[in-house]
Amino acid sequence: MLYAGLAIAIAVASIARSDDLVRIGPEKKVIEWGWDEPDPAFMRANAARMDLFGFDGVIFHTDAAAVDGRVLRFDWNVWGPDRFEYAAFTQHVDDLKAAHAAFKNMTDNFMRFNVCPGEVDWFDDEAFAVVVQNATVAGRVSKNGGCKGIMFDVEQYQGNIFRYGEQPRADTKSLSEYQAKVRQRGQELMRGFQKFHPDITLMMTYGYNLTGLRGVGAYDLSQFSYGLMKNLLDGMYDAASGDTVIVDAFEEAYGFRVHAEYTNARRQVESYTPAVGNPRQYSKHGRLAFGVWMDHAPGVKPWNADDIEQNYFLPEEFEYSVFCGLDVTDRYVWVYSEQPKWWTSEKKSWWKDEKLPSVYNDALRRVRNPRRIDDAAYLGRKVKDAAGSGAAAASEQSGYSDEETFGDLTDKFELVDVPKAWKFRTGVDGEGVKNGWYNADPHPDGWRDIVIGRFWDEQGVRYHGEDGWYRLTWDVPAIQVPEGAKLYLYFGAVDETATVWVNGVEAGGHHEHPHFGWNKRFPIDVTGKLEPGVVNTIAVRVGNGLFAGGIWKSIKLAISK
Repeated sequence: MLYAGLAIAIAVASIARSDDLVRIGPEKKVIEWGWDEPDPAFMRANAARMDLFGFDGVIFHTDAAAVDGRVLRFDWNVWGPDRFEYAAFTQHVDDLKAAHAAFKNMTDNFMRFNVCPGEVDWFDDEAFAVVVQNATVAGRVSKNGGCKGIMFDVEQYQGNIFRYGEQPRADTKSLSEYQAKVRQRGQELMRGFQKFHPDITLMMTYGYNLTGLRGVGAYDLSQFSYGLMKNLLDGMYDAASGDTVIVDAFEEAYGFRVHAEYTNARRQVESYTPAVGNPRQYSKHGRLAFGVWMDHAPGVKPWNADDIEQNYFLPEEFEYSVFCGLDVTDRYVWVYSEQPKWWTSEKKSWWKDEKLPSVYNDALRRVRNPRRIDDAAYLGRKVKDAAGSGAAAASEQSGYSDEETFGDLTDKFELVDVPKAWKFRTGVDGEGVKNGWYNADPHPDGWRDIVIGRFWDEQGVRYHGEDGWYRLTWDVPAIQVPEGAKLYLYFGAVDETATVWVNGVEAGGHHEHPHFGWNKRFPIDVTGKLEPGVVNTIAVRVGNGLFAGGIWKSIKLAISK
């Protein structure tokens, strides 16, 4: 069992499902975080009004003077040369105390702490001591101000501190040396957070899901932008003590609409346990949360406060998504927004000035109302374009054409087009693997026609999960393969992950993290598995957690020259 809180969550859920209705209890909390991020002075001045929106807490920022007297945004300057002292935060602490004395509902508030500007060399003891000092200050401010803890935002907005290849000593220090050092720094950082706040809740925008782990295995973490973050997490869990909680806030849930997506994400996070550095500590101190982005996919479906039918989430869809997240989470769901603002205006017409239609606030207030889980009811809304799941049509993506995708291979390979007409079906809970959908034997039932080179969303499939299956029965041309030559299937792109079988034999896969691998070409060595001149069966299991999915570019059979 992964989380100490999981048994409690299951027990509560089983009690809450009397008469098939799900009830969300008060132990589950909704936290706000967005571009309207307040500071402690605002929280103090507006505590009564903030209490009215239906949230249980907020993520806030602070400004403070560094040792040289410059007043800086603390959260954006903690991972660099600027050292902060607790004395610079006394007014913030007073404001937080006053706000918490006035709050009736907003009990779980978090101070923001980023990995910015990201200028610290992991091997520089003096420089990292400044980071630890700033973490110690953050823990002390959050504790003395009456806060629940810290929101530790690990997104690399500025420096790429987690990519091994971009480290200043990568030419003299091995990957394993860096991994050991980063784990040590994770221990030091955690002790800093806990020094004055021994029962801290440390929310993290991402957990191990961003580091390249997949199930019980670990891929070459040197190739991942966040590869070294695994070692930082390992060290943080090593040093976690007492009642400290480390929350994987699972930002990848931003676009989740339905209950099945949340439960699939939970299974995914649970699958990491054997691959983390300290499974026992992970089980003891780890928790799972989810983020919901209310004005999600702004590049495709910009937020529209006047015509809400244009938004990614209709109010009832937003309500259902938060409700499902609360049912599955250990404690927290956090609502992120950019265009709609909750806090920044005191005008009576705030829902117009702040681009926040009141129907969305009404939806938030209703998320604890008992209801049945009914995913089908929330997957049926017709969309007006191919971007209904948050991504444009495949042909509109950058580098889509075969020339752009495969042009550089022609000097080394003879390329043969793989047919575009395939069969497709979805399953749940590993159904396809259990039932051998990859076998060469025919599987006529339950399969529909689909074409590769387009997202499955463009072809009437709305599905997020691990079991999207493609099958091709292909009479491969009788091509001449030179002695010693290699055969590859080159996939132009699969969104997001893929495992490939040829004639019932697993040939390889593509499991790079979705943020970085969804649009990358990858080869599968099928030498000795795929036979020219006869009928072959190719099966591909595709996993997709967010946005559109599927084999959205062409596939080529490549014969080395």
